[in-house]
Amino acid sequence: MNQTNLRYLAIGGIIGPILFTIVLIINASFRADYNHVSNFISELGATGTPNAVLMNVAGFLPFGLLIAALGLSLLFLLPKGRGLRIGSVLVLVFGLGVVLAGLFSCDAGCPQEGSSTNMIHNRVSAIAFLSAIIGSGVLGFSFISLSDWRSLWLYSVITCVVSAGFLVAMINSIAAYTHTGMWQRLLLLTLFIWFGIVGLRMYSLAKQTNENNKKNRA
Repeated sequence: MNQTNLRYLAIGGIIGPILFTIVLIINASFRADYNHVSNFISELGATGTPNAVLMNVAGFLPFGLLIAALGLSLLFLLPKGRGLRIGSVLVLVFGLGVVLAGLFSCDAGCPQEGSSTNMIHNRVSAIAFLSAIIGSGVLGFSFISLSDWRSLWLYSVITCVVSAGFLVAMINSIAAYTHTGMWQRLLLLTLFIWFGIVGLRMYSLAKQTNENNKKNRA
């Protein structure tokens, strides 16, 4: 895949979160018993629940693929380096994890224990969240050495720390199950904004490089 096509993959970091948010809001509006503050997002796609297919097919699957596309663009377009590669792969893992979470739905209510599909969903989701959180931090520290990315290094590290805090808060709230949905949404919002900013920077830099290459060939 050439650089032109790879730069378009980076736009997945912008489109993915927007699409997922729209589908989430629409699907939740169909459920009078659903509460954004207390309920997991995955409950909208839980096995046997109304409109679960809509949430999984129009929400989780395309969102996961678009973020995986962002991960691929970072992997192939960022300069070579261990930290940059690891961080890019972790973003890719997050995207693929979301896809799997959409394919393997949790049981109604998304309990900690349940069917084999429910257990796969929970474990894949945990790996996906950790991958995105750690990935933002790894990339952040790696950005220090890149002039075009240095301005984002501290923001990326802060994203890692803040999203980790929201993850801990979400886990601690599961027993009471009162603000679990709120913490999950704050966690995702933190990552969503980071995906969008990194995706836009990657696209812009790749576009500039492509234009410079054309001028040099002219």
